[in-house]
Amino acid sequence: MQTQQRPVPLWKNVLNLAAPQTWAGSMAPATVAIAISWHKLQHIDLLMVLCLFVIAILMQSAVNAFDDYADFIKGTDTLENSPDAQDAVIVYGMNPRTALISGICFLLVALIPGAYVVIKLGIVPLIIGIIGGIVLIFYAFGPYPICYLPLGEAFCGFVLGGLMPFAGVYMQTGVLDFFVLVEVIPPILGMAINMFSNNGCDIARDKSAGRKTLACLIGQKRTDALYRVGLIIWVLSPAIVLASQGRFLSVLIYCLASLAYVHLIEKQYKRQLGPEERGNVMNGATTLVSLVAFTYSIAMIVG
Repeated sequence: MQTQQRPVPLWKNVLNLAAPQTWAGSMAPATVAIAISWHKLQHIDLLMVLCLFVIAILMQSAVNAFDDYADFIKGTDTLENSPDAQDAVIVYGMNPRTALISGICFLLVALIPGAYVVIKLGIVPLIIGIIGGIVLIFYAFGPYPICYLPLGEAFCGFVLGGLMPFAGVYMQTGVLDFFVLVEVIPPILGMAINMFSNNGCDIARDKSAGRKTLACLIGQKRTDALYRVGLIIWVLSPAIVLASQGRFLSVLIYCLASLAYVHLIEKQYKRQLGPEERGNVMNGATTLVSLVAFTYSIAMIVG
């Protein structure tokens, strides 16, 4: 007699929908923002740091929820191609409407620390937040969601890796410094490469669902080659940005610190993008996003 499977509690489904395994990657750009702010001011506002981290986590959770919802509604995620219930919560029984409401709730809760920031600093953080929110909505929804198009990686990198730390630096300094967008090139590339590795593993599934991601358009062989080139450029980008500012001690610190995880970079470089290696590829990419951001931040602060 077959044992009946116990229903998964709602809180656990919501937590899986938020995908905590992605939170470290979402906090990496915030860490860079703190390092940039410290270099400029030699001090930081800890309450603003807390607000930034909470907003980053909730925004990432909302992206994850909306992406899962859109993939289910459009038929991209099915039982046949989604073996892990943690990665396909709706497929494994969560009510799609509950998932959508959860994503909206993540955004609404993010408004609480966001309101504090706006009260303290004025309308600029609100404008940045609105821009990010609009991109987030169009990322997963609409007749042509951004995540289904070749520019998905660029938008993801700019909003999560660029706009988020740009706002974070403003939260500390109160100054709208557009040069910060140059300093956050490494997290922009990191978030873009992270998404590209995801799409590179899902080419067959995405094509069957009618997606036109960059990986789908250029094919598996070119995707693998472009991913490896992008990986190397991204890992080197902190040293390039720091050298362009004449901060050669910081370059040395970054390079020396990177030696601690060069074996992880080599392992990620050798991995084959595809459904069989998807878990290892994504875990490796997320780990490197955190490590590159951390060593870049240390190099900026110490150097």
